[in-house]
Amino acid sequence: MDAISIIYIAFFLTGIACFAILRPVQAVAIVYFAGLLFLPVSHYPAMQSHFAGTTALSPYWIITTALPSDALISKAWIASVAALTGALLFDGRSLLRFRPTLVDVPMLGWCLWPVVQTIFVDASPVGWQSSLYLTGVWAIPWFLGRAYYRDREGQCVLIDILIGLTLLLVPFALIEGMSGLRLYELLYGAHPFAAVGAERYIGYRPLMMFEDGNQYGLWMASMAVLAIWRYRSTPVEGGKRTRVWPAIILFLLAMASQSIGAIFLMLVGIAALYFSQFLRHLRKIAIPGLVLLLLGATVYVSGVIPLRSLAKETAVGQTALSVLRTSGRSSLSWRISQDEKTIPVIRENLVAGSGQWDWWTELGRRPWGLPLLLAGQFGLIGLLLALGSPIAAILSRWFGQPEETSISEKEGATLPPTFAISTVVIIAATDALLNAFILLPALVLAASLVVRRKVSEN
Repeated sequence: MDAISIIYIAFFLTGIACFAILRPVQAVAIVYFAGLLFLPVSHYPAMQSHFAGTTALSPYWIITTALPSDALISKAWIASVAALTGALLFDGRSLLRFRPTLVDVPMLGWCLWPVVQTIFVDASPVGWQSSLYLTGVWAIPWFLGRAYYRDREGQCVLIDILIGLTLLLVPFALIEGMSGLRLYELLYGAHPFAAVGAERYIGYRPLMMFEDGNQYGLWMASMAVLAIWRYRSTPVEGGKRTRVWPAIILFLLAMASQSIGAIFLMLVGIAALYFSQFLRHLRKIAIPGLVLLLLGATVYVSGVIPLRSLAKETAVGQTALSVLRTSGRSSLSWRISQDEKTIPVIRENLVAGSGQWDWWTELGRRPWGLPLLLAGQFGLIGLLLALGSPIAAILSRWFGQPEETSISEKEGATLPPTFAISTVVIIAATDALLNAFILLPALVLAASLVVRRKVSEN
């Protein structure tokens, strides 16, 4: 048994023990988020490269946490299973009282789709293995978020624990940022993404225990948004001054990561917190906007509109490329071009997917965005199912309790936590368009948004 397996087992047992000394609402969040932050990502066994014939780390070309691949055990799976097991053992009665709603149906369908998919294609991993993996990585965090964090108190606990655990990274992040050392490699050996994007404009971007440096940058940016909301929502007599330091520290760490996309999304999110009164009319355009977003994603995946040709052959496209090159951010156009090259392969099994985790191997490249990775493996059906529950959760909050927003606007009252949570979920979804991962805390956060319907008593 190797070191990573021992660490996973030790974490699992320690995580369950946490439920003996903490309230379930605290233990669930601590165990799950601590697993995401501090456990090694997965096993990275050496193998022959598909592309160069040389020894490489597998899987180098795909980040395994979001989707099933040839590595079916990851820290995301272990963390969620540990949290669920502890909840069942120490709080089983209240947990089993949970009743699903229609909002949960797409998530259930997403986890079962790999089994159904095997009717149409030969899958690798096989259907039940992919289904089991998706259940651990997607459905369990969703279920725990639905069960424990549906009210303001639970949501504040969720946010506070996320902020507190993230602050534990500060000294190590500073060391990595200044020295370029990789704590992950010192403890666990080679990491396939250790050097990718590590050198920044100033110093280095930390990696910590994340799958990729971009994921570190997005995590810090998202936590900064939550910390700033927490500061703004705390009254002076409730310890407002102490809340300002986490907000400042996480904001500075996010800026120091020099992940330009994540920083941009963070700044947009902060602006939303400070100018929320101008956003209350967005409900009127929310559904049309989401419909357009889904249509746009479908068109992009299908390749009906050749974005690369438009960029190179039109005046607007050439201007945009010139601006990106001048700003030093040509990586964005490069990522889009990489995505465009994989679309013909996706279209071969557009509806049901190929069922193969490495469907892009023959191209010698993979798409950088999670939607295309997902669509290539599970088709448009899988893509729509994966997005269905989080989108429904946001809509249920926006349209289910309008009185919550109106109360927050009275006499200087603070924004509810659901506003900050919605902002971070949208940030995570937007970033996933161009990165091969999704910020997994967003699944728990999105689940907490689902409006709980009150049953009238006769």
